[in-house]
Amino acid sequence: MKRPFKERPQSIFSRNHAETMAKIDAPFLGEGKFKHSFEVQIGEVAPDPDQPRRHIDPSQISELASSLKAYGQLQPILVREDPSDRTHWIIVAGERRWRAAQEAGWTSILAIPHTGDARSAALVENLLRVDLQPAEEAQALANLIEHNGWTQRQAATEMGMDQARISRCLQILSLPAEFLDDAGRAGVPMNVLVGIAREKAPDRRKNLMDRALSGDLTVAALNTPHSTHADDQKAKKPVSSKGSPVERFPKLVDQIRKETANLSEADCGTLKQVISDLQAILRSRG
Repeated sequence: MKRPFKERPQSIFSRNHAETMAKIDAPFLGEGKFKHSFEVQIGEVAPDPDQPRRHIDPSQISELASSLKAYGQLQPILVREDPSDRTHWIIVAGERRWRAAQEAGWTSILAIPHTGDARSAALVENLLRVDLQPAEEAQALANLIEHNGWTQRQAATEMGMDQARISRCLQILSLPAEFLDDAGRAGVPMNVLVGIAREKAPDRRKNLMDRALSGDLTVAALNTPHSTHADDQKAKKPVSSKGSPVERFPKLVDQIRKETANLSEADCGTLKQVISDLQAILRSRG
């Protein structure tokens, strides 16, 4: 039976920096100070051809278009002059707003010109997206490091990220691009992709990729180098219904322990509540 992957939580980068990046100066962005907004014709604006984001959900664009119709444009897009045609602009940040404006039937949109390091600004803006897929996050990081000539240590310092996380993130780019595209659509999480990327045996790596796309792969299986599909299926068997709930509880805890690396923040909150309830039960027994 297909095991759907849990919704990917907000990345550490996004959680730590989404609220602060707009309030501080980023030295690697150069003299990129915002100027006044202006109205630009939709047809005079084009997306960045080097945009690392590969997938834009059409339903999200439709929702944003409805919001534009109802409330107007609350935030201008960020643009830079097209070096090949000074009468046109290239989007630095805000491609989804531009697409939504097109869908809403608008002929113009508010924009702000950006004259600093547009490449870094665009890459940082992409990294701040909550819904960025693992491969897109990894590619944006790789592009930012290459563009600024950073080492991974320098990138960690500049971006306020853990160097080990950057290293793990970049590892997944060793996987085939076609697989990463499919994995993004299937919602395969970053930790699963990192585990697959670390597998050196070609046959086993191919097997893991196939299982990941079918939803038939656990983090526990990745952490067991020579586990088989049959072993993984055995590990996923439900706890026996025989015995009292208290007798079955240790086996359930053991199953949860094997899935520790795949627990979401919501799962951790549930476990804390269970601990609190158990303590209350024990207190009631004197």
